[in-house]
Amino acid sequence: MRWLIVLVALALLAGCAGPSVTSGQKAPQDELVWPPPPQPARIKYNHDFSSPKDLGIRTPLLSRFWGWISGKQSAERMVRPYSIAANQELIAVADPGSKALHLYNKKKGTYKNIRRAGDSVLVSPVGVAISEDYLFLSDSETEKVFVLNHNGDYISTITDMKRPTGLAYDFLNHRLYVSDTLNHQVVVYNDKGDRLFTIGERTKQKGGFNFPSHLFIANNRLYVNDTMNFRIQIFGLDGKYITAFGKHGDASGHFSQPKGVGVDSRGHIYVVDAIFHRVQVFDEKGQYLIAFGSQGKGAAEFWLPTGLFIVQDRIYVADSYNRRIQVFEYVGG
Repeated sequence: MRWLIVLVALALLAGCAGPSVTSGQKAPQDELVWPPPPQPARIKYNHDFSSPKDLGIRTPLLSRFWGWISGKQSAERMVRPYSIAANQELIAVADPGSKALHLYNKKKGTYKNIRRAGDSVLVSPVGVAISEDYLFLSDSETEKVFVLNHNGDYISTITDMKRPTGLAYDFLNHRLYVSDTLNHQVVVYNDKGDRLFTIGERTKQKGGFNFPSHLFIANNRLYVNDTMNFRIQIFGLDGKYITAFGKHGDASGHFSQPKGVGVDSRGHIYVVDAIFHRVQVFDEKGQYLIAFGSQGKGAAEFWLPTGLFIVQDRIYVADSYNRRIQVFEYVGG
């Protein structure tokens, strides 16, 4: 009993330990904004998080205690977050580094670390999307897309793809769009998981892909990161090609390793570039506007960033090798 009391005390002390230097940071006293003063701010840094505690969510004491005993206490912290989806209530982070989905419920103040979906153990969860009723999670290694409810409970599986990666949900038509990277196409499903149609084939021509990855839907348009063609392609929700922009290079407005893509309320298009360690912003016609971020571990600095998601002009960036999500905000202009 005395040893048990000691262990509980140690677990409590471990639970009170502060976050690492690169997590849970809030905006510095002098706000980080882009472009810098005296120009009007368009984008500002907000905060970052890598564990439930950084969001004000405390897991139950007993769970923390047994986590400490089993050596799995660190499971709550991100290892290599790859993609993110969010709404007013939920934040979902696919983390292939920990082979888990981190699910935060801001409204209820709860957190779940999901490592299984039905009978399947997660191996490489890389894509996530949220609909009105469901969570969708792609696992690139098991070649499956899992359908969960908002509590993270398993419902069903979609299995007819070769390498599912990026996900995006169309709230207007209740459809799920999935990048099937090794088949060089985007596959579209209804809410029941029935395949409706596909977009693209392997080519450098307009409307085709070369290893597509991240997706985003906004303004009745589908934005596709056509990764190895080093461009963003834009389609109607029916799959009809509209336009594209981008090319390979290391100058501003060019892409080296494009990843996450998103769109704010004014139609500006944000693209993560992992090699550049920054996010580039373009207008609706694909003209380069501004970039934010640089390589490092501090606030608004990145180390091989990947996913990006925008909701209500809040910009979430998966800062993969800094093991955190950084949050920015579009403030107008």
